[in-house]
Amino acid sequence: MMASSMFLTPRALGAYAIVVLLFLTVRQLGTTHTTYNTAEWTSGKLSHLTGGAGPRPANATLDFQEIVYISMPYRTDRQDAMALIAAQTGITLNKMIAGVPSADVHEKARPLTAHPKDDPKKPWLGVWRAHADAWRYMIDNNIQSALILEDDVDWDVNVKEVFGLWNWQMKTNNSLAENNGRGKNGQECEYGCDWDHLSIGQCMYKPHPNDKSHFSYNDPNSPAIGTYTKENAKEMMENWNYKSEDAGVRLITPTYHPLCTMGYAMTQRGARRALYQIGGFKAMDNPIDWEFISHMKDGRMRSYTISPPALVKWKVFGPGDTDNDYGHEYKTKDDIDSTQGGGVSKGLLNSARQALKVLDGTFHTWKNGQ
Repeated sequence: MMASSMFLTPRALGAYAIVVLLFLTVRQLGTTHTTYNTAEWTSGKLSHLTGGAGPRPANATLDFQEIVYISMPYRTDRQDAMALIAAQTGITLNKMIAGVPSADVHEKARPLTAHPKDDPKKPWLGVWRAHADAWRYMIDNNIQSALILEDDVDWDVNVKEVFGLWNWQMKTNNSLAENNGRGKNGQECEYGCDWDHLSIGQCMYKPHPNDKSHFSYNDPNSPAIGTYTKENAKEMMENWNYKSEDAGVRLITPTYHPLCTMGYAMTQRGARRALYQIGGFKAMDNPIDWEFISHMKDGRMRSYTISPPALVKWKVFGPGDTDNDYGHEYKTKDDIDSTQGGGVSKGLLNSARQALKVLDGTFHTWKNGQ
């Protein structure tokens, strides 16, 4: 009898569990955590337009279903930087897609023509495989739209305003699309209902030589044309007659000749078309950006390009600037900062990476000045 009294009855166990639960709940309610708010970073240029049908800042995935980025597993420096600028600007990076060395693409899985235009042992084959893995991730997980980034990208501190305004223009004012971008039944889609691909981070762009169809709008977060790279500024001045000092410009064209894949968006349909057309099912013989160019020129994907680009390259000095080593030689100097913190970008009014400097400084003063 004494031994049995040492055990709690079911009713007693239930009462004990309730008491423990109440204790933990009260303890949790009494706990406060300091939150780090970066709202002061944003300019609020669109804040007065957050109601009604007008433009509003984009959400944490820039109005796409997900944001993914591609990074070689060993580039922890770039991954750290991506985590920092995403956190500081309120962006959610949903997944990292591992970069792929060309040597890891088995010869049986190489989707090459009999005479590829470049040596498949060079990095471009692995670059293609990593991007194809991003498309397949979208397909496997039924992701309806995704922003695909490379890990050396930079964006504006007010990136949500940049993309929110662009999204609104594509949904309501896209004169290049049927129904101004709305669906067949008049429905509204993010960035319009008719696209497969959006070019956002091109390092160089050429519009169609004869068809100059476009529409433009004012973006208060777009800096003067002359602050962009030479290639991006050349496009705007030679093709669209802007001047170096012109600012606040965004221009949308049907995509024709975008070089580089710093950042672009795909729909589910676009991901399927890309994986089918470019190496996943059919042969290819060019680096991925040139494959995109060929397919855009042939009209095999429906795409739009924003110029000047909203996403730009963050350039560091030294061998860490690229993982596409085509025999570049670097001369490291003692007085040059070759880390991510020593990098630069062009074409942003307020670089998110430059703005990380706010995380450094003197935040505590010792007594007696020591």
